[in-house]
Amino acid sequence: MDKYDWQATESAPKGYPMQVVSGTLFYRGEDHGLYVPDRVPALQPGWGVGRSSHITGPDFKPLPDRLEITFFSYTENQFYKGKFDLPYEKILAMFKAGYESYTYEKHVTYNKVVVGVAPGGAVAVWLSGINKTTEIFFGQAEKAEVDWKRIIDNPKYPREGYADLVIKESLTPEAIAALRKNGIPFDLWSTYRTRYPWQPVFTGMVLKNGRIGQMKYFNGEDDYLNLPLEPAIAASPRAIPSELHFSWLRPNAKSMLFELYFNEAEIFAAFKALGGNKQVLQLEMLMVKTEKSHDFTIWLRNDKDKIELKLTEVKTYG
Repeated sequence: MDKYDWQATESAPKGYPMQVVSGTLFYRGEDHGLYVPDRVPALQPGWGVGRSSHITGPDFKPLPDRLEITFFSYTENQFYKGKFDLPYEKILAMFKAGYESYTYEKHVTYNKVVVGVAPGGAVAVWLSGINKTTEIFFGQAEKAEVDWKRIIDNPKYPREGYADLVIKESLTPEAIAALRKNGIPFDLWSTYRTRYPWQPVFTGMVLKNGRIGQMKYFNGEDDYLNLPLEPAIAASPRAIPSELHFSWLRPNAKSMLFELYFNEAEIFAAFKALGGNKQVLQLEMLMVKTEKSHDFTIWLRNDKDKIELKLTEVKTYG
């Protein structure tokens, strides 16, 4: 059986503290596997971002084909349970194929399986490695009745009071007020998975090494892109980006690092407005030289219309 050096880690979206009660990634065809870390009482590192790193078991072990998970959602005061078959052949093919890491300057493969849990019972699984995170599963757990002692075995902390305490200690007062006003967007993590045929385009800019060093997506994926895109990569639909990091080679040959943080409501509305008919979209980073400096703007375009993404947070270094 194919064996690889990999570890399990857990994930949950920011603003919605969760807790893994128990979880196992079962090795293919076996009744045991690698446990999903369950020691964080207010898990919320970000969707697709692994929180814990527990070095357990042999270095090289079989890949998983099943997941069993029990977890608690603090913002709902609700337990969930799920048993899922994972796409083993896809996981195996991805581990075998690996990818090129520009950080290590060599061919590498994935080294973590990330299990994500979210309100409403959403469960996602990603393969993760240096410079890359790829979703391979999305499923739905069911509501469950679980002994409260699985969370905390202390009579001083009853269920209602403890859940409220964790929320107050984990979230800002503003975030708590927004949660009470707007409620929990239960379909959000499914919506994040919508893919569009879009490509990044840089006008008036030359990128250092011809590379977008990091591209994060709302669905928890993470990647980098070398430009110009290879035809197969250019034609592949991708999720909506949450962040782009790249270095601009300025006219004086010095580089400036750009970090773009997209406003979720704005960019989702723009993709919905311009990509409804599966039109190919361009996310354009436009640099225009002015008399005294340069003007940088960001646009989403199809073949007829364009929308400026004015709410994008732009950070520059150097």
